[in-house]
Amino acid sequence: MKLIQRAKDFLKKNDVIKEMCKTYDITPDFIDLVPMKFGDLDVSARTAKGVITLNYKLLCDGDFFNDYHYLAHELEHFCQQCFGDVATQGANEGDYLANPFEQEGFQRQIEYLDHMYGENKAEDYVEHLLDHHDKDGKEREKLEKVLTEKI
Repeated sequence: MKLIQRAKDFLKKNDVIKEMCKTYDITPDFIDLVPMKFGDLDVSARTAKGVITLNYKLLCDGDFFNDYHYLAHELEHFCQQCFGDVATQGANEGDYLANPFEQEGFQRQIEYLDHMYGENKAEDYVEHLLDHHDKDGKEREKLEKVLTEKI
């Protein structure tokens, strides 16, 4: 729990997360109320029913700080689910990267990576993501443009 609280304390002060909070008309202190836990997942993180679950495997390298970008993505989903105007489409419904709610989560995550580590790190993450999901050609170009919209 100390690791999660340390992450929350850091993210509340981060400019990208503060901007996200403005978008949803909430204070960054709301993060203290967001339920977060570690669990056994097949992905890095997931938000379901207002609870953020982080994969235990993120702790294996001993540098959880470098994984805060997953929380930026999941906090976007938390806000979509709790403060948005419409129900969100689940990550397992249809093409994952074509899902506009997932795209918003990735945009926030990539913006965070750019802010914290620079454009190269953000672009490298996008390349890895598109490779992982076997995207190529015009579809890849389109997704790359959408995902990097905030950097």
